[in-house]
Order: sequence, then structure tokens, then C-alpha cells
Amino acid sequence: MKWLTADLADLTGRRGLPAALILVVAHVVGPLLAVPLWALGLLPVFNDMRWIPVAIVSIYCAVIYFGLFWRFGFWGAAASMGIGGGEKYMETFSPRTGLALGWLRFFMQLIAAGLIILPLIMTWTNTRWWHLTGTEKLDALPEQAAAIPVPDEWQLDRTRASQTGFPEVAFSTQFDGSEPQGFVEQTFEVPGTYTLDDLEQWLQDPVWDSFPDKGGPFGDLTLEECNSQSTRCTARFVPRSGGEPEYFVAADLDRLVSSYSGAELEVRLEYHKYEAPDWEVSQETVDRAHAIPVPSEWFRYDSGAATSGVGEEFAQSYRVPASFDREDLEAWLRGSAWTDPASGSPFGKIRVDDCREVGVDDNYLCTAIVVGTENTLENSSYDGPIESLSASLDSDHTVRVELERNG
Repeated sequence: MKWLTADLADLTGRRGLPAALILVVAHVVGPLLAVPLWALGLLPVFNDMRWIPVAIVSIYCAVIYFGLFWRFGFWGAAASMGIGGGEKYMETFSPRTGLALGWLRFFMQLIAAGLIILPLIMTWTNTRWWHLTGTEKLDALPEQAAAIPVPDEWQLDRTRASQTGFPEVAFSTQFDGSEPQGFVEQTFEVPGTYTLDDLEQWLQDPVWDSFPDKGGPFGDLTLEECNSQSTRCTARFVPRSGGEPEYFVAADLDRLVSSYSGAELEVRLEYHKYEAPDWEVSQETVDRAHAIPVPSEWFRYDSGAATSGVGEEFAQSYRVPASFDREDLEAWLRGSAWTDPASGSPFGKIRVDDCREVGVDDNYLCTAIVVGTENTLENSSYDGPIESLSASLDSDHTVRVELERNG
């Protein structure tokens, strides 16, 4: 208790050097302990509860900073209307030593404020290690973006990119995710005759097959969609070795800011390290849903899982070719891929129960049961969940496939 209540002069026998050392250590170590608290707040358990580390670090920083004022005192300033507080060093030490310690205390309190503000802001803004240090893939992104295979007639006008490192990270737009993410956005001047169809053809050109040259290709560039209203196309690189995409391309054609003779095309290369979602269902349900034999030309753009009072559900949404129709949907459900897939383990035989129109948009819905999971007398020895499927073809050329496992 003596260390908390005794004057600095009594603790040091009125010696200036030990007193100075105590001031330095107290004003540095205490604030720096907020850094481990920030690091603990990066644990995955806090990803959906950011308010907990924010509250803990905020309270700690307030307590430690004002605790230093209470313990070591302060000089009078405008904020305190010229009234000082705590130990008066020029009275408890020799005048010269007290003056030096007073100035040291003043500067150390400024340093403590700076040391505290940094982890506090980092916690509030959800700053991650990769924001500060970067990663090999983030560091390589600008060079890779510069190697994008653009036509010769395009002229680069400007470039914008995400930043890592300090202090750049404090002045750049970052992503609100726990895994490394970054982008490079290049704006090109293109001919005024350039159309959305030209953009779509460029994104499907074989020149992308070997992109980038350094480090090996990202994979097959797969077109997601081209929106005629927003004149925007999006695509992603699907790894040839399997796995989830981590590199994406978005291109926006803009004539509103262009001259009469040309247009602008904004091409954005984005990297987002894949982060497996924390599904609310069992891993077995996730694995079963991913085992559904989806045709290679389908593009999955969304997925979700949920639990109910009787079981679990896992839904996946796909964009399909414009030529895909109701007959194709039924043919897929009744096809052989369920028991004899081109690759991987078979999902299992299914029996289509019903196909019908639903909704005001004439969507087409088919339901099926996984053979061998039915609750029947002939299958009385089976004690696993009842598995059923539904697949709906919507008018916007999307298919939603839902797996239910009840019981």
C-alpha cells in the first residue's frame, strides 16, 4: 500500500534519479498493457461481440490514465483552471530537482496519452495484425494489378488501393473483417464505343488463364454476372486445385464523367482470404450439403444454415446459364450424378416427389427425398436423420438448393 499512497519523495529518499525512473516506468508500462488487451480482443470468440473488448480496453485506458494523474499529480493547466494536483515536487525535493521532475512528469503524461490512444483506437476500429504488418499476398497485389491483361487502347488514368502499415492504415479505407483483405482499383480511359458486351467478352477472354505471371495463376476467371442497369460486371478466380475463391474482379463502365469521345472503366482487383463461416448447424450437415453434385457451370453466390425445432437446414443459391429451364432442373434431379459423380464421393440416390409452379413469378419448385433415410416400415433399421431436398428455379436464372435433415 505504501507504493500507492506515499509521496514520491518518501519512496526515493528525495533522490532525483530513482524518482525519475519511477515516473518513466509508471507512465510507459501501464499504458502499454493496453496492447495485450487489444490483442486478446482479436480472438475469434469476440468476432461477433466486438463491444466486449471495446468496453474492456476503454475502461482500462480511462482507469490507468486518470490513475496516473491521481498517483503522481499534475501541473496546473487551462483544463484545470491553473490549479495543480498531487505532490508538489519543488517542495518535497530540492527546487532544482523538483523543477526537473515536474517537467518530466508533464512530458511523460503526454507520452502516456499517446501510448494509450493507439491501442484504444485500434480496438475501436477493429484493427488486425495484418492491417499493421501486411501479408505476402497483400503486398503482391499492386504488382499483380499492374499486370492485368488490358487492351492496348486503354489508358491508365488513376489508381487507388487499400493500405497496410502504420500510419497509412489510419488514413485508408479498410475492411471490417478478421481475415486479410485488400484491393487495387485502376481507372482506365476506354473508347466511347466500348459496351457492356465488350466488357463481358474481355472478362471471358483466354488471356486471363495465365494471370498473374508471377506466383502462378489464381485460377479460372469465372464470370458472376453483368448488370446492364449499373453497367457493372463481377467475376472471381476459381482455384484449379479446388478450394474457395480468394481473388475477385469487379469492373464498372461509366460514361457520365467521360468526354464525348471516350468513357471510363474502373477495374478493381480484390483479395479476400477465405474465412470459413461459423455455421449454426453440425459439420455433418455442412458436409452433406457440400456433397450435392452441382453442375460445374453453376456459380454459387450465397449460402446459409439454420436450425429448427425438428432438425437442421442448409441452403445454397446458384446462378445458372440463361438457357437453363425447368426440364433441365428435373433432368439434373433425376440424373446419375447423385450416385455416380464425375469426382468425389456420391451423395446418394434421391427420389423426386413433386415439381410445380410456385409464387407470383412462376418459379419452379421440385422436392425430393434421399432414398434410405425415409421413416418407413421397410427402413425401420435406419436411425439417422430424414434427409430431403428442395430445388427452386427462379425467373432471374438462379437456383436455390436446400437440404433438410430432420430427426
